[in-house]
Order: sequence, then structure tokens, then C-alpha cells
Amino acid sequence: MVFITLKKGDRGEAVAELQSLLNKVGAMLVVDGDYGRGTLRAVQYAQDMAGMIVTGIAESALWEWLDTQPEPFELLDTEGIAFIAKEETGGLAYYESITRWPHFPGHASGITIGVGYDLRFNTEDDFRQSWGNYLPEEFIQELVKDIGKKGTQNRARELKEIGVLVPFKWAWPVLTRQTLPRYYETTRSVYTTLDQLPGLCRCALVSLVFNRGASVSGSSRREMRAIQKWLQSADGLPKEQAKTILDEVEEQFLLMKRLWSPKSGLVKRRQSEANLWRKGLALW
Repeated sequence: MVFITLKKGDRGEAVAELQSLLNKVGAMLVVDGDYGRGTLRAVQYAQDMAGMIVTGIAESALWEWLDTQPEPFELLDTEGIAFIAKEETGGLAYYESITRWPHFPGHASGITIGVGYDLRFNTEDDFRQSWGNYLPEEFIQELVKDIGKKGTQNRARELKEIGVLVPFKWAWPVLTRQTLPRYYETTRSVYTTLDQLPGLCRCALVSLVFNRGASVSGSSRREMRAIQKWLQSADGLPKEQAKTILDEVEEQFLLMKRLWSPKSGLVKRRQSEANLWRKGLALW
């Protein structure tokens, strides 16, 4: 295979292919064929992960290394995983400047690290199993104090001041090997036909449960219950009939916007999940 050397400012199908490969290792890129600052940063990140000299130029050695990397989680499309990771972190640039330190997202959250790993809603055993191979023991000992507790901005600042941080190259394997498999199972417990759906549609539902949890009780969860109904109605039908029924799920993502102010990031996320669902059905 001939690998084309690419650099910032390049455009085209080769750049799109590079972006797709970079997403396998956590680049969180929109595959648009434009080698802009985001792709430059992703190339630098991948070169660092691979132990290469960091140049920001995609040459044959990087292409070859990326080509050998496995898909991050076989039950979800890599494009959808990149979407979930970006929604949880803000992307590589934002992660490096903000979310690599323990942070408090607000509301009912606890101190959060990596890609949406909320210490309030995880046990010490799971925390140690997920992060023990990556975080230094002194970080583990400090963060254990936040297990099961609601976070605060003061605590987040305290953790940053004492030097606790999580490089993304540690956060990515925890997401793909620990967190996503667990959330996939949680999502499947709510939406039992998950395995039968197209890959990007599965990603949209996992993103929803990752963000909102698995509860379908109460008036604020009526759209999540409606999604259950549509999925059950489509179960066992021929593909074209099933697609007609599953079209209705997109609307449920959009109707959830009622729960937040129009400028909320969650409104934008529901719209993006609806778009992902529609794309998944179109490619099915």
C-alpha cells in the first residue's frame, strides 16, 4: 500500500481516510477531509502515542502504525465512539486545556476524570480496576476520597493544585476497554434489541444512556420510554418495515430538547444523536 504524506492545509479523500484511522486511537475528529488544526493536533497526539518524533506531518510510519491498530470497541462504530468521546470531553484541544484535570461538570455529578468517568457513580473496586494500570498510586489514593460523593468546584481546584491529571492516552483505553463495554450492557438492559440495530444507531442510544443514565421512570423520561416502544414494535420485522418504524426514534431524541434551555449543550447533543440515528438508518 502506498501512503501519501499529508500535512496541515491538505484536503481530500486521503485526509478523510487518515482522520478515520486517527479516530481508532482517540482523535475524536469529524471526518471531513480537511487537514486543519484539529487534525494536526490529532496527528501529533498519535505520533506521541506511537513513540514517534512529533512533527504533525502524517508520513508512512504513522500510516502503518495506525493501520495496525484495532477498532476501539467492536460492538460500536468508531465514528460513533469518537462522537461520544468528544461530547464527554470537548475534543483533544479542550481536553488538554481543561478536562485532563479532575473537574466538576455541575448538577448531580461527582468529580469526573478521563472520558466522563464520574467518581460519584462508581465504586472503589471499579475505579481501581479501571484506572489502576494507568494512574500513579498517589493519584488513586487522592481520588478514592471522591468515590460516591457529589463534586464541587472547590474540590476540583484542590485536585488540580496538588497536581492530579489524566493524560488522554490513559483516558482512551479506560473508555474503550472498561467504560464503553459497561455502558453497552447498561444500554442493552434498557433497549433489549440493541444488538439488532445498525452500528451508528447503537452509538446514539449508548450516548444517550451514557449522558442520562438508564432510568425510564417519570415525566422527564417519557421519550426514553417511547424509544423502547418503537424498538419493540420493529423487532422481528423485515428490514424495510423496521426502518419505517425506527424512523420515529429520531423524533424522540428531538423531543427531549424540552428539558433544557435552548442554548444548553444537552440540546445540541440530543440534536447530534438524532442526526447520528438518521445516518445509521440511512446506511443500514
